[in-house]
Amino acid sequence: MNTLSVVIPALNEEDGIADIMERVLSIKEPLKRVGVEDLELIVVDDGSKDRTPEIIRSYPEVVLIQHPVNRGYGAAIKTGFRHARGNLLAFLDADGTYPPEYYPQLCRPIIEDNADLVIGSRMAGADSEMPLVRRIGNTIFATLVSIISNRRVTDSASGQRVLRRDVLSNLYPLPDGLNFTPVMSTRAMHEQIKVVEVPIPYLERVGRSKLSVVEDGMRFLNSILMTALTYNPTRILGMVGTMLMGLGIVSTMYRTIT
Repeated sequence: MNTLSVVIPALNEEDGIADIMERVLSIKEPLKRVGVEDLELIVVDDGSKDRTPEIIRSYPEVVLIQHPVNRGYGAAIKTGFRHARGNLLAFLDADGTYPPEYYPQLCRPIIEDNADLVIGSRMAGADSEMPLVRRIGNTIFATLVSIISNRRVTDSASGQRVLRRDVLSNLYPLPDGLNFTPVMSTRAMHEQIKVVEVPIPYLERVGRSKLSVVEDGMRFLNSILMTALTYNPTRILGMVGTMLMGLGIVSTMYRTIT
């Protein structure tokens, strides 16, 4: 029997947490039609200071796990995974940006085609309200992961995924912060895990975003490169060497011409 455990990390999400939980709980019948007989919803409150835990407790069918202090987005998801009972693990954000209604589509490649990890791609053709600067950044990250792994991915930082529990050990260690998702993508590509992307829509979030475009963008970039270096340092160093050589040639030609 297939059981899907959906983990939602939540930090001060009192305005949107009830809606996203109700949306997840409403997909039980569509999941059954693709071969997922049971649904478990786990919300990990990551040190909220508002009414988020109180609202979660009002839903008896939802498992609430609390971090006494904020430990980070990735840490909350990993806590949820440790407590999950499903053979299929999933996660999505608490802010309403990702569509839980697409979980049946994300589960289908695992059940029917033996995929290991299914990523909901915000960049693969579905309607998206992602701000332009974040779309550009995500395109850069996905292109970088594709180049260094020699496997194409369109959305390396997507926060909606489904994976088999038995591949989790191949993906660890994973970071505690917001760079959890790009590191997972990079490791999956290098571990030769079967990755499938399914287009999903993406909406504006409820409340204020916790993502810093510059600070977290640099963290994402560093995480992707450092993770790739542990698997294939010659490819990364070769790319750097080629770029430096190209700059040297251009510089020499410029000085010769001028």
